[in-house]
Amino acid sequence: MRLVNLVFDFVRLHKFLIGGISLGMFVVSALLVPVFVQPLPADYFKKRKLRTKPSWVPFPLHVLYLIIKNIIGIVLIVLGLAMLVLPGQGLITLIVGIILTDIPGERQAFLFVLRKTPVLKGMNWLRKKKNIPLFELPEL
Repeated sequence: MRLVNLVFDFVRLHKFLIGGISLGMFVVSALLVPVFVQPLPADYFKKRKLRTKPSWVPFPLHVLYLIIKNIIGIVLIVLGLAMLVLPGQGLITLIVGIILTDIPGERQAFLFVLRKTPVLKGMNWLRKKKNIPLFELPEL
């Protein structure tokens, strides 16, 4: 019971900070999600992800790229999970984060979320606004 009271006291004292963070997360996700979703090819979810290094990229730069890409993906996953209970585009942010990471089972995870939630409809709406072909999902 004391823990519940402590949480309520914290929220009461920091409601403007919590509200500002929520608003900031909403604005950042609204601005960044289209940047990640629109350039993907329409058959992105049908293809198996091939992680090959282009021949012209030096190995240290490729490793740095992978590290930065995965850090951004993990941050987006955490923000997406937070936005499930806070204002923001939680599921779309979560999907973009999963797409960016190189974790085992990522393909099955985002296909599951795409099929069970309105995320695909939202991403296709973003693409339709720019006259980009809509995403296609693989057959079950």
